[in-house]
Amino acid sequence: MAREADAVTSDLVPPFPGVRALLFDFDHTLADLGSHVRWSDARSESLAWYEERGVPRAALGSGTVSLYARVAASGALPAAALEETLRGAAAIIERYEGEAIAATRLLPGVRESLRALEGSGLLAGVVSSNSREVVRAILERTGAAERFAVFVGREDVRLPKPAPECLLLACERLGIVPGEAVYAGDNVADIEAANAAGLPACGVRGGDSSEDALREVGAVAILDGIEPLVTAVLQYARREAVA
Repeated sequence: MAREADAVTSDLVPPFPGVRALLFDFDHTLADLGSHVRWSDARSESLAWYEERGVPRAALGSGTVSLYARVAASGALPAAALEETLRGAAAIIERYEGEAIAATRLLPGVRESLRALEGSGLLAGVVSSNSREVVRAILERTGAAERFAVFVGREDVRLPKPAPECLLLACERLGIVPGEAVYAGDNVADIEAANAAGLPACGVRGGDSSEDALREVGAVAILDGIEPLVTAVLQYARREAVA
């Protein structure tokens, strides 16, 4: 863990003085939820729902969670109708995500990294485009929920990532300003949301976005998991404490 962190320390040092919290995406960052979700079925049912509710085809596209974000940002329906449509779509996606709770596992190094944060004074939170209740259920089942001070999911915001609302809400609930947190996620939308919210962001390999794509939108480092980030931030916290 330390050896891997040393390799990226030069990338991590500049943006992170005064950090009080680490915020994490969930799927492909902390756990492998997406590997167990029947996304094709979820997408088909979601598309049928959007079309039934009158969402124009021009507002639709690929993906399932990303499609939800696109429709939310589209303004394709009057406000009340759009809110009702999104609530129904979120319920569809949550049902499919919920089916995967039992099969989902924490990614390698996550449990150890969260344990390393104990007693450090650093806060941790999950900011995800997945259902908050599904995320919490998985973390409770794996014994990791107590490590987090805040959970923000799809149902907590009007506009999901790449909009910054979810990260700003997490910072507000933690009682910090955005510049006091660092975010880690595997998707371009994670990095874009962090940039818009004023947080430095690290890209995590293994998700849908390539390393080049993550760098292109402003990831300050590209990591194989959360371990190097946690180690580096803990190192800086200790240095600041004795400075």
